[in-house]
Amino acid sequence: MSPDFDYTQFPYTFAHCLNSECLRAEQCLHRQVALRMPKERGLVTVVNPNHVSPSGEDCKFFVLDQPEQYARGITHLLDRVPHNDAVFIKQQMIAHFGQTNYYRFFRKERLVKPHEQKYIRQLFQKRGVTEELVFDEYVEYYDLQRKK
Repeated sequence: MSPDFDYTQFPYTFAHCLNSECLRAEQCLHRQVALRMPKERGLVTVVNPNHVSPSGEDCKFFVLDQPEQYARGITHLLDRVPHNDAVFIKQQMIAHFGQTNYYRFFRKERLVKPHEQKYIRQLFQKRGVTEELVFDEYVEYYDLQRKK
């Protein structure tokens, strides 16, 4: 868990794990959130103890406690790319993500997930563009569904 952990960034319905015996508790986001629950919080959602193995092995609720790097904004992504390549890459991004999501990326209304950044990087490589992608900014964010 990062030192600048903000409990309020998690949805109200995010499940807290109360299994103190779990061998994977140190790496589990559900357990770490439970350990940092503020006193002011009267009610929380919890993982049903009947569905958790004492050891934590093969736990279907395990989510790795490690933020990922998301990108915000693609306003200058195609600036240094030759025009024909830029047109092709933009068309491919719209075809893959949809026009709405493309423009939500552009206007910084939606974060670009790590696997989406990888796809965009592959589009650039297919066109022979080898320089590193530069998104407008990067933020660390927990993928609440990611399991490891």
